[in-house]
Amino acid sequence: MPPIEARVKDLLDETRLAMLGTQLLLGLQYRAVFSARFTRLPQALQMLDCLALLCILATAGLLLATPCFHQIAEGGHATERLVRRASKGLEVALLPLTVALGSDVAIAFQPHAGAMVAAIAGGTFVLAAILIWYGVPACSPLRRKPREDLVQDRQQSLEARIVQALTELRVVLPGAQALFGFQVSAVLTERFADISEVSQAVHLASTGLVVIAIILLLAPASYHRIAASGEAEESVLRYTVRMMLPAEGLIAVALIGDAYVTLRMVIGDAVMAAVLSGAAAVGFALLLYGLPIAARMRKQRRTLMAAG
Repeated sequence: MPPIEARVKDLLDETRLAMLGTQLLLGLQYRAVFSARFTRLPQALQMLDCLALLCILATAGLLLATPCFHQIAEGGHATERLVRRASKGLEVALLPLTVALGSDVAIAFQPHAGAMVAAIAGGTFVLAAILIWYGVPACSPLRRKPREDLVQDRQQSLEARIVQALTELRVVLPGAQALFGFQVSAVLTERFADISEVSQAVHLASTGLVVIAIILLLAPASYHRIAASGEAEESVLRYTVRMMLPAEGLIAVALIGDAYVTLRMVIGDAVMAAVLSGAAAVGFALLLYGLPIAARMRKQRRTLMAAG
């Protein structure tokens, strides 16, 4: 079994890879609703787009939770609990991603191939993704290879923690980039002028939050170069974490704000859109901050009990 530091690095790289795939769908789900031809789709497919959007939000929340858990609950160190949580989060995050992929394929096929072919195509892609992402690994001979159940927690060096924190920035930043690209392009569409003033205000506020988040996420790079001349300093790590954690919250709020705008445009019911967006807000709050803070408090209690 590789050392735990290598396993944490691999997990962060894999989470980043999954986020890069998610960012494309993230921008697509928001952008599609503002296209002129979207209103010509059957109501069922428009609702399917809403389902895909909620699935992408779930995937993004699960992926963004790993950097928060690493820094809040584990202080940036390599622990068996982090490996277990992040592995499960990545595994679960792929499931709603399959639903979103299949939904988008069905929406793309329907105008040209008809409802039946679209449904078959979407279902085929969902089954194929599940087979490749879950079925093949589950049947691999590696699953039957004996392994050690526990790995030793390690207090990582300052250099390793800085490298991993910078990797976590690259996990978070793609989502902000994809969202900002949609937000700017949406304002230039004809449909933007037709939505309610409340929705316009929510969208513009969300755009401002994403810009602030991008500034925060890029700040550690300049601090590392200008203030620390590229050296590994404790202040660089502290600064990076202090920029990244609030930036994740800002991105989550922006995602929820634009989800409200999108859902209200499709559903046509402000209350239902607010309820669904509120449920997403609760999920993000728990994943990004609630669960990591609770895990840190449990760890602190165990440490105090062991010391006493």
